[in-house]
Amino acid sequence: MLPVQTIYADLVDQLHSQPVTLLQAPPGAGKSTWLPLQLVRDKHFKRIIMLEPRRLAARNIAHFLASCQQEPLGQSIGLRIRNEQYVSAQTQLEIVTEGVLTRMLQQDPELSGVDCLIFDEFHERSLAADTALAFALEIQAALRDDLTILIMSATLDADHIAEQLNCQLIQSEGRSYPIVERYVALKDESNWLFEMPAIIKQAISEESGSCLVFLPGQREITYLNQQLMDLPPDIEVFTLFGDQNKREQQAAIAPAPSGKRKVVLTTNVAETSLTIEGIRIVIDSGRKRAAQFNIKTGVTELVTAQISRSSAVQRAGRAGRLEPGVVYRLGSLAQFERRDAHDKPEILSSDISQLLLEASLWGCDIAELTLLDSPSLIAQQQAWQVLIMLEAVDEQHKITPFGRQMLSFGTDLRLAHMLLKAQALQAEEPQLLPLAIYLVALLESRVSKHPDLAFALQNKHYLTHPQFKLSLKMWLKRFGLKPSESLQTEDLGLLVAMAFPDRMAKRRGQGYQLANGAGADVIEGHWHKDEYVAIAELGGHKGQRIFSAVPVAIGQLQTYLPHLFQRCDVCEFDEKAQRFIAESRLMLGALVIERKDNKTNLDESLRTQAWLNLVAKHGLNLFAEYSNCQQLLIRMELAAKYFPDSFSQCSDAYLTRHLSVWLAPYLANISTFAQLKKIALFEILSNMLDWESQHQLKQLFPTKVKVPSGSTIGLEYQLDGPATLSVRMQEVYGWMQSPEIAKGKVPVLMALLSPAGRPLQLTQNLAGFWQGSYKEVQKEMKGRYPKHFWPDDPATSVATNRVKSRM
Repeated sequence: MLPVQTIYADLVDQLHSQPVTLLQAPPGAGKSTWLPLQLVRDKHFKRIIMLEPRRLAARNIAHFLASCQQEPLGQSIGLRIRNEQYVSAQTQLEIVTEGVLTRMLQQDPELSGVDCLIFDEFHERSLAADTALAFALEIQAALRDDLTILIMSATLDADHIAEQLNCQLIQSEGRSYPIVERYVALKDESNWLFEMPAIIKQAISEESGSCLVFLPGQREITYLNQQLMDLPPDIEVFTLFGDQNKREQQAAIAPAPSGKRKVVLTTNVAETSLTIEGIRIVIDSGRKRAAQFNIKTGVTELVTAQISRSSAVQRAGRAGRLEPGVVYRLGSLAQFERRDAHDKPEILSSDISQLLLEASLWGCDIAELTLLDSPSLIAQQQAWQVLIMLEAVDEQHKITPFGRQMLSFGTDLRLAHMLLKAQALQAEEPQLLPLAIYLVALLESRVSKHPDLAFALQNKHYLTHPQFKLSLKMWLKRFGLKPSESLQTEDLGLLVAMAFPDRMAKRRGQGYQLANGAGADVIEGHWHKDEYVAIAELGGHKGQRIFSAVPVAIGQLQTYLPHLFQRCDVCEFDEKAQRFIAESRLMLGALVIERKDNKTNLDESLRTQAWLNLVAKHGLNLFAEYSNCQQLLIRMELAAKYFPDSFSQCSDAYLTRHLSVWLAPYLANISTFAQLKKIALFEILSNMLDWESQHQLKQLFPTKVKVPSGSTIGLEYQLDGPATLSVRMQEVYGWMQSPEIAKGKVPVLMALLSPAGRPLQLTQNLAGFWQGSYKEVQKEMKGRYPKHFWPDDPATSVATNRVKSRM
């Protein structure tokens, strides 16, 4: 019996009584296959849509379930993935992938005829899955209270999800078969790949059955495939990854021929919802290829990263699907236990342009959606800027007709924008669309490593790679075009700018400055004489190395992409010359394309903006009074942290971002740099609070406290940790505890000093100190400071700031 069968009755009851249910079941429990099929057979729902994150898993599950029904795909069991659709009026269970589900929700927000949505392998927490779930929850709340949502995985971050969605967790205990864990120490972590062939050979010599090897990507798979040519004749090596054709994928998944074993080299496509018959050995490199978004450059780059412990459990589970198995993990047990418990959700580490555009089409702000994790404000601002440059939204962040078309394309938003622009210009520039299709095929297939895009495109045009050829065929068919006999690449820069307007770059020193403000380094031997380039791929150290680009004519961009350019009047203060410079500039993002001296008189607003820009550049420490304001700023920030209903944010970063709100009114009469530096910063910051709030701040976070001796002693605050009260020990006799600050929310650390002001004791527990280590201090101090009062019972003694003779 499959593990999920033991909780089936309870699960069904939960599904019929609650809007959202979480199911946590181990690999091989039957949650992706037996469970949805049984729900169909028992007629609990009229139509179920099940989301599978990966195309390979979606395709295999759909075919398997259709065979269980003894039907061709497209009858009771359906499948809908990119470029494949098998559904009919008889379909009761439809397997779909992420982008497909989002389109279905956008096109039919009521989900007509569907009464159950299943989110499988939700632990992967892709941006698309989070988006689809947020839309489904809104549909359920506003339009379809009869819609049931089931979220499931072997390794869910269940507590977090259950808390966010206020839903019940059902767990299926036990694994189908036990798995032995073995940890393989590496001689050199940096050369782990070179140790893999020996580890694989050791594993297949020690254990029976076939072997599944998890690797980060195709490069590592290719290397190991070549290194395993000398295996015994009864062992065959197969490769399995997402970009393979179906025939190769099926060969990897199929059982080994009678009398033979197989070694399958795979990426994390085999991590979930996939059973490869005969596998009882898993070798886990502990690594994956992950998308890492650089907020500064606006580039998402694939990097090799450590997997989480939950992903490692998923991978190991492949060994115990059909019989007892074994997993070999690279590295020590201690290293394994130091990994993150769960993968970081994509929404916190990815470009969220797609999410914002989907939400705009949906008709809401993302703050109104039920998202399990919220992206940062900086990530949102960066994404909106890109969407505006791509003409997907207007300045008010409303989706444009262009944006609607881009979402319907089923590809990266940038590439969709390029294709649509090229199509719109087909009448006057007919060569653009065919060239755009070839460029999309090149970028989607990721088969070129040459930095010169024009050379790479010509090369792949005549020496077609299978992945390039497949993508090219699909896009040519979609636009009704035939392959080009000759490919002219003169307009390639224009097309790259259409897709990556924020990566337009201007020569600066030995490198380039991007339109988004970031800097970029060139590859030696390329683009040294080009003033402007359009960059398709960035990466490397700090995400600032240009991997592929093409020169571009700025005049051509002004003709065909005029929305990228803005003319503005700028006033800056030149610190070297100690004077204002006023110019009229033509800008492409952060790039100055053209500048002219502005002969008009400087008005107050331009001069004020120049001062604001200067302060933003240097920070608040530009001001002479800044050091005297730091305690005030910390107190204001603590007030906002612990009493957000009464106080607003007030960090340095927040103040720097909002200079125009609080500082600008005080700059009207500032005419010199010296005057700016001497501005009354303490008074200005204090005036950000009204009289009542200033009084409340003094009460909650006093600058001084009165101690038992009658003295008034200053408090020193810090953002993280207790406030410090440095006071002579004799002055706090009689106190049993530290003073209370911020209604007890901020502890006070007592720094007790000698009569000479030297540290004697740090404590947050005065009563404990008086009863404990004070005796040792007393002995020493009596000898060193005999004129001072050192009572036997300081907790009940009278405090003093005088010597004994004057008490």
